[in-house]
Amino acid sequence: MARKSYPIDLTDMEWEILAPLILPAKEGGHPRTTDMREICNAIYYHLKTACQWNMLPGDFPPSSTVYSYYRIYFINGLLLE
Repeated sequence: MARKSYPIDLTDMEWEILAPLILPAKEGGHPRTTDMREICNAIYYHLKTACQWNMLPGDFPPSSTVYSYYRIYFINGLLLE
């Protein structure tokens, strides 16, 4: 079942631009199972709505996963608040 669409979701054109900037999965570990587009959508949802991380809608990946990626991207300068 596909998740509900939100106005903040990335368009295909926006994702095409952003996807090459996503850090690759660590070498030697398990393959990444998280949909990085959904992580980005959840981060943008959080930034746009200013909701608490644990208040992200349940159809996004787990808030702890989203927050972990947010911290990685913020620390590496890929996100600016």
